Amino acid sequence: MKRAWLYCRGDAPEDRNSVLKKQEKQLYDFAEQLGYQVTGVSVDLDQNTELEKLKQDADVKRFDALLVTSLFHIHRDRRQALAWVHEFQSFGIEVFSPLEGHISAGEGLI
Repeated sequence: MKRAWLYCRGDAPEDRNSVLKKQEKQLYDFAEQLGYQVTGVSVDLDQNTELEKLKQDADVKRFDALLVTSLFHIHRDRRQALAWVHEFQSFGIEVFSPLEGHISAGEGLI
């Protein structure tokens, strides 16, 4: 079975109890739809510290896909978000969103 890691992100500490829980539930449901087993969940508040740690897990193949609610939750700047997607893809990790489907860094990154 393919393994997915869920990545949730909020802008403020008060989000932890509402928005982040909603994101997590949405991503658990999405993983089930895609046939992925959830192997972990990471939560960031306004910064990408957990996303940075996930690169290490991606390098040792602890998961096959990263699920996010939207590309915007990886980074507010689209170019930066696509750079993150590119990094995960370089480890063989696919990135998916229930809103955008399969997200690819594509040709327009550089």
